[in-house]
Amino acid sequence: MKIEAKQQKKLKKFGLKVREIRQKKGWTLEETEEHGWPNWRHLQKIEAGKNITLATLFKICDVLGVSSSELLDE
Repeated sequence: MKIEAKQQKKLKKFGLKVREIRQKKGWTLEETEEHGWPNWRHLQKIEAGKNITLATLFKICDVLGVSSSELLDE
């Protein structure tokens, strides 16, 4: 299934927000694994705008210590 341009734009915005929060914590991508993220390369793809599942969203929230509304707030 192809992602529409509008949806892709939202995914990229979401990824940038994840990156911003991670960087505010002072973590490199690699360091996210020390905080419970299973694979930093996967997070790198998410930060670049890869589509994710709700389960992945909840995992990101747990690792970064933020609410889903904070990440999804436009």
